[in-house]
Order: sequence, then C-alpha cells, then structure tokens
Amino acid sequence: MNEPKQAHTVSRSATLQGHPADGLGETGALFCYAPIPILIEDWSGIKRWTDALKAWGVVNLEDYLKKNPRVIEELRALHSIVDANEATLALFEADSKEMFFAWSRKLLPASRISNFQVLQAMFDGRSSCQGERMLSTLTGKKVPIVWKCSLPRSDDEYRRLHFYAFDVTEQKQNNDRLETLRSQMARTARASMVGQLVASITHEIGQPLGAIRTTLDAAIRWLDRSEPEIEEAVTAFQYASRWTDDMSAICQRLRNFLSGAPVEAITLDCADVINSAMLLIASEANANAIKLNTEIEPGIRVHADRVQLQQVLINLLINGIHAIIASGRDHDRSTLSVRVTQHDETQTLFEVTDTGHGIEESQRDIIFHPFATTKSNGMGMGLPISKSLVEAHGGEIWIATTGEEGTRFCFTLPCPTCNLPDNRGTPKRVA
Repeated sequence: MNEPKQAHTVSRSATLQGHPADGLGETGALFCYAPIPILIEDWSGIKRWTDALKAWGVVNLEDYLKKNPRVIEELRALHSIVDANEATLALFEADSKEMFFAWSRKLLPASRISNFQVLQAMFDGRSSCQGERMLSTLTGKKVPIVWKCSLPRSDDEYRRLHFYAFDVTEQKQNNDRLETLRSQMARTARASMVGQLVASITHEIGQPLGAIRTTLDAAIRWLDRSEPEIEEAVTAFQYASRWTDDMSAICQRLRNFLSGAPVEAITLDCADVINSAMLLIASEANANAIKLNTEIEPGIRVHADRVQLQQVLINLLINGIHAIIASGRDHDRSTLSVRVTQHDETQTLFEVTDTGHGIEESQRDIIFHPFATTKSNGMGMGLPISKSLVEAHGGEIWIATTGEEGTRFCFTLPCPTCNLPDNRGTPKRVA
C-alpha cells in the first residue's frame, strides 16, 4: 500500500461549514448560550489521514511525526472550524461570529502539543482527549485554557467534533500567588533558621564567656595583691583556658548538630560532668545566695557527648537560678539540686530541681518551643536546644513537677550498655 499523501498535497481547503440559523431548536440554543466556550471543528479529513497512516503500517505516531516535523502544520489543510458559541466569542473578545471566523486561523494556530494529543487519541482509538494551551484574544490578551473533546465511533461524526474550553486564568494566577508565597515562606524559614542559629550560639557561649570573665578578674586580683598569690592566679587561668576550649567545642557541636552530623557519644562519669557544670554556674549561684546540692548514684555512667550533656545541664541550672531570683525566696530556702539515678536497664535519669516560682500551666506545653520564654529578657532558646540535644542522643526531656514551690526537670540519656542510636530504649517518665 502506498504511503498516505502529505497534507499539503491534498486539494481540499479549509472551509467554513456555515453558521447556525436563527431558528434552531432547543439543542441549538443550548449550544449557543452554554456557559462554557464550545468550538465545533471538522476533523473528518484528518481521521481519513490517520486511518491511511495506520493502514500503511505506521505503528508509532510520535516517531513518525518526529521524522516529519511539518506534518502538524500541513494537516491544517484537512481541518476547518464549523461553529462557535457565544462563550467562545467572549473568550476571544470577538464582537461577532464573522469577526471570529475571519481571524480564527491566527487566533488558533497549529499547536504541536495540543494537535498531537488529538491525533494520538484518534490513532489509538480512544474515546476522548484533553490538553492545555495558551490562547491569544483579538486584543492580544493571553488566556490559558484546558480543553476537552469526546471522539466519536463513526467517521462521519468527525465532521462535528465538539471542543470544550475552560478558562483557567484564575487558577493559574492562584498557583502563581501560591508559588510566590511558598518562595517567601522558604526565605522566611531560612532567615528564621539563621536567627535561631545566632540565638543558639549567643545563648550557649554566654555562660562560658561570663565564667571566663569572672575567673580572669579573680586572677588579676590574685596577682594585684602586695604579695601576689601566684598559685591561685595560675589555677584561675587554667579554669579560663578550659572554659575557652569548652566554648569552642560548643560552637563546633552546634554546627555539627545543625548539619546533621552524628552525636559523638562516649562513656562518661556522671559525677565528673555534673561537677564541671556546677563549677561553671557556681559564681552566679553564690552571688545570689543559692545553695547547690548534688545527689549522684555512686559509679553511675552515661553514654553521651560530654559538651552537649554539659550544655543541657547548664541550661537547666541557669533557668533554675533565674527562677529562684524571680521568685524572691528567702536565702535559706533557695536551693538548686541535681540528682542522677539509674532509670532502667537502658536509661540514666537526670533531675534538676529549683525552688523558684515554677511555670504557668498555660506555658507548660510550649516551653520547649523556640523563642518561647517565661523571662522578660530571655531568648527562649535554652530549653529547645536542650530538648534537641537530648533527643539526638535517644533520650527524652520533660517537666516532672512545677508550681509555687519550684520546678523539677527530668531527662534521660542512654547507659553505656545501650548502643546509640539503634538500640534506644523508650524512657518511662517519672511523675
């Protein structure tokens, strides 16, 4: 069988099939005044072309069109517009059907994507097809549409294919606005993350910096005496040097934590870590006549990152000091305590208790959220950071009790026998 002739060799030209008469019945009226644009087109010549193409032996229409890129444009000679309803005229901003038909070829140029979707559906014998395209009106306005078409069974019915158009301008605009909002939210989220990082670093290095300053002032006083106390000054400098190292480690740990680096956990002596934390906050506690107590189960150990565990303890201890100061308690009743016990086979329990004014019930659920604070000059980062660090170790942190007589914070961390992070036990809360 010979290959079907290309569209440009076909003698038939595009012709209008006429306009609906004024005296059309109910069906004609429904078409004319339907609320959506309906365009009737004659694709019978194209249907014969696709049938001939299949008969010739073409099995892959897409490959055929790639090898013959001009076919889509040439097929316009086999196609004509039959009728258009009032909504179509309004869509194209045409004053009359005569005006629309006169400009229809320019208003509806060949579209490779849209035309291919119809051709492929006809070639495959499907019952319908649909697609999207951008139209231009007589005034140059761009209108995005979604079109749909039902394909008939008989060849003769291809003389009046009904194409239904749906103006999606509003949806496109909403999508564009939504995309803009998403971009703005992404920028806001990045800015918020940077803000939280800055707040985190400021919060975490504030205490070591204060301790370093206090220690250096003490060292200067030891050296400024008539008989300098060299040994005491050297000890103070050693403490300052150690806290400088801790401050550097805090910054590095925060950077690693935010970048998703794994926790560098080792087996730690709980008494040693707690004593280091207590030493860092001792000057502020002493300045406010707050007694410091520790109750540590002998020989108890924990599997954790030393600097991060110390950060959690210092955050809770500083919060306790500020709560006690805000409560105005008598000095003999101002106490800050740390207790460490074995919680279960896999978890070690830490408890930090103060005698401050406690946390209001309405703030109890949000106290671990970033920037949520009960202090007028607080940044609200200490507890969120503590929560993140504890959970990164596979533990849990919570408020056990709070009220007028003070607050008890609890958190758990894995025991040395617990493999981090795959073998995390589910901690049981202590009331």
